[in-house]
Amino acid sequence: MLHSRATKRASTRRFRRHPVSRPTHRTPGSPFPRLGLLVLAAAIFVSMSTEFLPGGLVPNIAETFDRPVTDVGQLITVFAGAVILTTTPLAVLTRRMPRKPLAIIALVGIAAATGLTALAPTFEMLLIARGAGGVAHGLFWSVAAAYAADLVASSQLGRATAITAAGGSVAGVLGVPLGNALGQAFGWRVAFGTLAAVAVLVVLLVALLLPAVMPNPPAPRKASARDASTPSALGGILLVCAIILLVVIGQTTYGTYSVVWLGEVAAIPSAAIPAFLFGTGLAAFVAVSAVGRIADRFPNGAMPVAVGLLAVLSALFPLAAAWGIGALVVTALLQAMAFAVVPILLQTRMMRIAPPHQRATAAALQTTAFNVAIGGGAALGALVVGAWGLGALPWVAAVLPVAGLILLLLTPRASASHAGTDPHPSPSHTEVHSVS
Repeated sequence: MLHSRATKRASTRRFRRHPVSRPTHRTPGSPFPRLGLLVLAAAIFVSMSTEFLPGGLVPNIAETFDRPVTDVGQLITVFAGAVILTTTPLAVLTRRMPRKPLAIIALVGIAAATGLTALAPTFEMLLIARGAGGVAHGLFWSVAAAYAADLVASSQLGRATAITAAGGSVAGVLGVPLGNALGQAFGWRVAFGTLAAVAVLVVLLVALLLPAVMPNPPAPRKASARDASTPSALGGILLVCAIILLVVIGQTTYGTYSVVWLGEVAAIPSAAIPAFLFGTGLAAFVAVSAVGRIADRFPNGAMPVAVGLLAVLSALFPLAAAWGIGALVVTALLQAMAFAVVPILLQTRMMRIAPPHQRATAAALQTTAFNVAIGGGAALGALVVGAWGLGALPWVAAVLPVAGLILLLLTPRASASHAGTDPHPSPSHTEVHSVS
């Protein structure tokens, strides 16, 4: 027996001295990984810029291939369709693969597809390149949406999500307009080629500076653990997806035709519209920069307030337009700030709800919901304009978020089933291993 105890103690000492090499989960006392999050934000900037860049270059591309603009609009449809169809299956297939190499593979795919877009000799090849870019974009987001949650403790999740989401905001405020300006000055191929080069640079930054995380372990096999976590987590995940659909469809219904509404309903001169849009984009960026700490301090109260403000401000658009351009500008700036923070709050809530083993699936469903909402909002906007005219668009942008707010308020327990819990337990001692 003494020999057995000695052997057991020796074995324990050997285990502690030579533990299995793996990334350490972040605990509340760990340093905040700002550099890694900024690198992830840069990767999101590239991904979002790649998605949105064709929108402002449709006439140029149509002229190159002698196609109607409606045909070139398929570039956006093909991209979104590829994201919708492939994101969730790819998340399931890759859920046990290391996260950092997977992010690099996805970014290499984005860079390659963007480069192929710049060099495409035919319109058919252009469609293929955009479809491939959509697949890479979907794979990237199935990783990126949950990456911040794996780098920080849950008490820092709002701040981390805000930093990474700033990449998407910069893409909207600076990246896409600059890309479009470059395309107008030197041709759309130069714009896509430049973005491909930036994507290659970001791949190198990710490879060198992004901390590695491992896929989370599968759910426990015990019935009690499965019954306690999985059903409630799935319900909360689907709830957040439903709120995404309602809020984003409503906003995209108006947003798709916002330039037309501003010109024809609000009577803003066409020369002033670019400055108007730049101002709202800048306001959105400011809001994104400030929302992180608020989301961490008020994890359950911030989102209902933001969605409620979004609905009210959207409903005020017609009245503000009647009062004059000053009132409309103030309303639009506040509305842009509210809408900018809602996706961050939704993503933060999604990652708090989802237990670690369901984060990849939750991220994929979230990405799919956003893309379905963007496409669905554009389609609904066309129907609304055809049936009731442009003046009805702000009302749709207000009513659907109200429906999302009601859904949120009626099911608070499901929406916050895992909120406030730290998926990374605080061990008595922390062992750090390099896996980069």
